[in-house]
Amino acid sequence: MPWRDIGVVIHGTAARDIARHFIQRWNITKTVKAKYYGPAYPYLLPKSHTTAEKPTFTVPGGQAASVQVLRSVDRWSAGSYECSILNAYIHCIAESQHYVYIENQFFISCADGKTVHNRIGDSIVERILRAHREGKTFRVFVVIPLLPGFEGNISMGGGNSIQAILHFTYRTICRGDASILSRLKAHIGDEWKNYISFCGLRKHGHLPDSSLITELVYIHSKMLIVDDRKVIIGSANINDRSMMGKRDSELAVLVEDTETLTSVMDGKPYQAGRFARSLRLNCFRLLLQADADPSMDVMDPVCDSFFHKVWNDTAAANAAVYDQVFRCVPSNSMQTHRALREYSTVENLATVSPELAQELLGRIRGLLVEFPLYFLSEEYLLPPLNSKEGVIPVEVWT
Repeated sequence: MPWRDIGVVIHGTAARDIARHFIQRWNITKTVKAKYYGPAYPYLLPKSHTTAEKPTFTVPGGQAASVQVLRSVDRWSAGSYECSILNAYIHCIAESQHYVYIENQFFISCADGKTVHNRIGDSIVERILRAHREGKTFRVFVVIPLLPGFEGNISMGGGNSIQAILHFTYRTICRGDASILSRLKAHIGDEWKNYISFCGLRKHGHLPDSSLITELVYIHSKMLIVDDRKVIIGSANINDRSMMGKRDSELAVLVEDTETLTSVMDGKPYQAGRFARSLRLNCFRLLLQADADPSMDVMDPVCDSFFHKVWNDTAAANAAVYDQVFRCVPSNSMQTHRALREYSTVENLATVSPELAQELLGRIRGLLVEFPLYFLSEEYLLPPLNSKEGVIPVEVWT
């Protein structure tokens, strides 16, 4: 399975802060776990910040920026509580002026006070409704895996873990009153399509015997880009486990550009951050295969021609070709388990007519495909209570 991830290298004071985070975690572990009491595991002392701006080595091509280290930690992991990654996500979304680009391994949000508590999805809804009230252009790009990376074959009705994650993902996106699209439709109807897009990634190739094959690209990134000026990159998924602080321990950095260059935003001149803009362009060019098509302009991420005619149309066209050639899973064609089983038993075009399939695949541009909002929409996806997954606390999935 192809894999996509995003990382970042930092130098200076922020790097020293990350070192201090490691030392804090090391020392608290030594303090609370008896097996580390001996001299074989000594306490660590942090270096001074006075030498942080004089690193002995730097990665060539780095860019100057303001960097703030963010954490999700609790008393068990660091001796203190902090959920600054969640706070930064919510703040960046609320303060965004033009667009939000999210690329994440998970997308479980929209607080209901019962099963889900992080408010990232709620912040997206509030920001879109504000843009609609003000009559301003605003876009949200969400790119997540087409299927969770858990054990099981969902095509054969298995994979309770996969279905559990799908339940909470769809609950966030479009199913139930708390979902993003349900709340947007209640206020602005179908105009939600002017503001937010949900996509996944897929690619195709040949096996050694020359037969055609397709695979979803598994997104492992945990990244937010806002307005070509701010970036959050780290280890935190968009779910309660990563964001709430009291569960998994996570680390991220908020990068705010200090160097700007003249760009374009919604058809107007715009001072973009050098790092954030370069990262966003790199992502868009890769996902859309823009370098292979000189007519494809990805400079302006929010203008109508890009959002609708390039981003959304490319995702829809790619998804249609993949469904026609491979009968892919997941797909909007499979709204029940029965339909999924029947759909998966029919030979696909790649097997029946490889020449025609190859011709159709020539229309694919990049990796971007629509996220199938109606996949298994008529099924209850939480694990049955008589399964091993069914007795696991709900918090494991969120």
